Amino acid sequence: MTVAHDYEDMHHLVDRLPPDGVRRLRVLVESDPELARFAEVSDSETGRRELSFIGLGASGRSDISERHDELLREGLDRPS
Repeated sequence: MTVAHDYEDMHHLVDRLPPDGVRRLRVLVESDPELARFAEVSDSETGRRELSFIGLGASGRSDISERHDELLREGLDRPS
């Protein structure tokens, strides 16, 4: 067996597992010291990103609530 064959077989196995089986497999991987680091999911892999306007409330500006639409458009790089 080649590594590519093992990799493909493992993908097919995971695809066939019921949701509970996938959760159990994840627990097994996370409990293995050598494999646990591969189970960690980064923000870039999940598609999450930090929103640049989160700290806006502490900006010292007093007109935030009055200009919120404009400020959000600026933060999202959208035209008026």
